[in-house]
Amino acid sequence: MPGLTIGWEYLTGCCVATDPASRQRAEWPPHPGRVFMAMAAAWFETEPSNDAPDRKEWEEEGDSLQWLETLGDGHSRDPQLVLPPEHEVSLRKVVTVFVPVNGDRAKDTFPEEKSGTLQSAPSIARKKSDRTFPTVWVGDTPCFMHWPRASEESVVRHSAALQRLCGKVTRIGHSSSLVRVWLADELCSPDGADVWVPADGLADLHVRRVSGGTLGLLERQFNGRGRTEHTRLTAEIESLDARKKTIRGKGAADLKADIDRQIEERRGQLESVDSRPPIRPKLGLWTGYRRQQAAPASPIAHSDFDSDLLILTQVGGPRLPLASTLAVTQALRGAVMSNSAVQPPPPWVSGHVEDRQPLRDGRQHLAYIPLPVVSGEFADGHLLGAALVFPASVPRQERGRVLGRLLMDAEMRAKPVTLTLGPLGEWTLVKRDWSETRHGLKPKTWTAHPHGATTWATVTPVVLDRFPKADALKERAAWEFEVADIIATACGRLGLPGPAEIRFGTTSWHRGSPRASAKRRPIRGQAGVEGTATLGDGFPAYPAKGSNGVRPQLHVFLRFAEPVVGPVLLCAGRFLGYGLCKPLLGGDSP
Repeated sequence: MPGLTIGWEYLTGCCVATDPASRQRAEWPPHPGRVFMAMAAAWFETEPSNDAPDRKEWEEEGDSLQWLETLGDGHSRDPQLVLPPEHEVSLRKVVTVFVPVNGDRAKDTFPEEKSGTLQSAPSIARKKSDRTFPTVWVGDTPCFMHWPRASEESVVRHSAALQRLCGKVTRIGHSSSLVRVWLADELCSPDGADVWVPADGLADLHVRRVSGGTLGLLERQFNGRGRTEHTRLTAEIESLDARKKTIRGKGAADLKADIDRQIEERRGQLESVDSRPPIRPKLGLWTGYRRQQAAPASPIAHSDFDSDLLILTQVGGPRLPLASTLAVTQALRGAVMSNSAVQPPPPWVSGHVEDRQPLRDGRQHLAYIPLPVVSGEFADGHLLGAALVFPASVPRQERGRVLGRLLMDAEMRAKPVTLTLGPLGEWTLVKRDWSETRHGLKPKTWTAHPHGATTWATVTPVVLDRFPKADALKERAAWEFEVADIIATACGRLGLPGPAEIRFGTTSWHRGSPRASAKRRPIRGQAGVEGTATLGDGFPAYPAKGSNGVRPQLHVFLRFAEPVVGPVLLCAGRFLGYGLCKPLLGGDSP
C-alpha cells in the first residue's frame, strides 16, 4: 500500500495516557499529536555532542520529523488511525492514588505543613497529592498511523532516519506505557480493525494534530539546548575560578585579571541563556475524526438512510418513557430548524422545497428517532437519548456545515442542546461520546451495520400511509392483505427489497415497547362525567394532516430473504420517530 505507515505495540498490553480535557479519562484513540511528541522527545533526549560521529544521523532524524509534521498540513492530509478491534479494547476504571510531593513543590502545595515532614525523608511533606493514571487495555494487537498521500520519493528519502528514530521511542504517554515503534513497510490491518479517518463533517472525536513548526515549538518547550548551554557556561566559570585560585608567582596579577575578564564574559553570556526546566508540551491544533464503517464482505441491501447515526445522549431532565417519542422528536426538530447555519434550512433538513411544499421526488430528508431501552431482561422502554438520521445522499461536510452550530462550540467540543417539552419539562442532550458503552446508544444496535439482519420489528408503531379500504372487522382477510401491501410498499420506498414475511398487531415484539395505540374506555360510575380515559400504556395517535381521522397504528414484524442494513423507518411517521424498526436478535422467530 502506498504512503507512510508507522506502527507500534504496547509491551504491557496497556495504554496509559490522560485525556488533555479531563484527568479522569484515558486518551483513546491515541492522538497523532501524542505519537509525534513521543518521537520528538526521543530525538531531543538522544542529541549527541557537536563532534560526535553520529551527529549527522541525529540531524537527519530531525529533518525527517520536520518532513513528518508537514504531512499534517491540511485536513485531508491528517493520518488514518488503524487500531485494535473495538471488542478487544476496554477502558479500565480510573482509580485515584496519592503520592508524596517532593521538595519545594511540597511547600507550595501544602504551605500550612511547613514543619510537618517525615522523619525518614525530610523533603517529603506528610500530606500527599492525588493522581490518576487512566488506562486502556489494548492487548498485543499493533496500532498504526497511515498517511496514504505521502509521496513515495519522500518516504524513501526519510525512511532510514525514521526507522532509527522509531527504534529510540520507548513510551507513548505515561512512563509506564511502554511501546515498541517501527516504520512499517505496509499497512497490515488486523481483522476487524477499528479505523479512524479525518472527518469531513460532524466528527465523533477531536484529537490533537501536528503541522509545520510543531517540532520547533516542542524544542522551545523542552529547552534542552538552553539548559545544556547553561550547564556548559557554569562549568567553565567554575573551572576558571578554580584555576585562578592556583595561580602564584611572577605575572600572577596579569593572569588573574585575564581570567576575571573571561569569567565576566561568560557570566554575561549566562544571563542571556534560558535555563528554565522543560515545560509540559501542549499542542493547540485539533482536528476531527470519525470511525470508518466497515464494508460488508458482499453487497447487502441498504436503506436510503445513512447507517452512521448522529446520536445525542440525555444528560439532564426527567426520565421519559418511550410513549413520549413525539414530544422529544418534535422539539428536537424545532431546535435543528431554528439553529441551522443555513436559513431557511435546506430541503434535506426541512422536508420542504422553497414554496413550502413537501418533497415529492422520492428522496428522504432528515429524520429524528428515539433511543429507548428495549433489549435485555430489565428493558422498560425509557429513553436514553435521541438520534438524527441523515439521508445517505447528503455529504458529511454538508451535514457539519448546517448542524455544527447547534451541536459544537467554538472550540469544536460538544455542547448541550436543551429541549423544552411543555408539561414534561426540559430535556438536555449532548453529542454522544465515542466511548459510550450502553447498547441503546450504539448506531449498530439500530442499523445492524455492517452485516445486516433478516428479521426486524418495530419499537415505535407504524402509522399507515393511507386508510385501508377494506373493513377491519367485516373483511378481515382483505384488510390484512391491504395493510401488508402498504408496509411492503413502504419498504420499497425506502430502497429495501420486499419482505418475505410481514406480521402486525398491537403488541411489539420488543420487550419494553408500549402498545401501538393507547386503549381507552368509557368513564362510568361518576355522575355528570362523560368521555373516555386511557387504559394502560400505549403510543399517542400520530397527528393527521388534512383529516380528522386517526390513521391506524400497528407494531410490525418483518422477515427479509437476505440481510438488510438499516436504519429502517416505515410509513407516515418515519421522520418523527414512528415506524422505527430494530433488528430482532436471538433467533429468526418473533
